[in-house]
Amino acid sequence: MKRVLAALFIVALSAGVASATDVYQTEEAFLAAIGDAPFLLEDFDEYTYGSYQQPTLDIGPENGFSATISAAQGLWSGDGNMSTNNAGDPIVVDFTGEPCFFVGGEFFGSDINGFYIPGDVILTLSDGTVETYAPVDATEFRGFVSDVAIVSISIDSPDDDGTNRWAAMDHFYLGGEGGDTPGVPATSTVGIVVLRIAFMAIGTVLLRRRTA
Repeated sequence: MKRVLAALFIVALSAGVASATDVYQTEEAFLAAIGDAPFLLEDFDEYTYGSYQQPTLDIGPENGFSATISAAQGLWSGDGNMSTNNAGDPIVVDFTGEPCFFVGGEFFGSDINGFYIPGDVILTLSDGTVETYAPVDATEFRGFVSDVAIVSISIDSPDDDGTNRWAAMDHFYLGGEGGDTPGVPATSTVGIVVLRIAFMAIGTVLLRRRTA
C-alpha cells in the first residue's frame, strides 16, 4: 500500500513540474503560435563589423522585456548581428525583465569576417530544451514556446571539425505573458488536472483502507 501511495505522489509531483516546449522552424509559424503576446525584437541594425567590442550588451527594455548578452571572452559585432570575440565561445543571453515564455531568432556560425559558414548550431534553453541543427544560411529561423518561464538561452557553433566558427545571432525575439500567452498552456493547467486525479486516487485508497 505504501508503494502505491508513493507512486501516486511521485506522479502528482511530476505532473506539477513537467514542462513542454514547442520548436518552430519558420518565423511565420512562430509568430502564429505567440499570437498577440508582447515581445522584444532586436535586429542589431545599428552595429557594423567590429563596432561593438564589449564583455556584455544589454538590450531592451521593450514591452517590459530585456536581456543581457555575453560571451566568455567578450562580444564582437557583425554587420547587423551580434557575435563573439573568440571562436568557439557560446553566446549566452540572460533574460532580465518580465517572465519570458518564448524566444526565437536567426542563429548561425560565422567566419572571422562575420560571414555565414556551414556548421552545426546548438541552442540550449534554461528549461532543458536543446536544439541542434545545421542552418543553410544566416537567416534560418528557430523559435521556442514553453509552458514554463525561460530565463536564458545559449547559442553555440562548435569548431570541433577543425573549422573556426564564431556564434552569431540576429532578429532576436523575446517575450510572453505567462499562462495567458496564446498557444501556450498555463504552466499549471495540465499539472493541476493530473494532480487532482492523483490526489483523488490517493484519497480513495486511504478511504478504502480506513473503512476496511
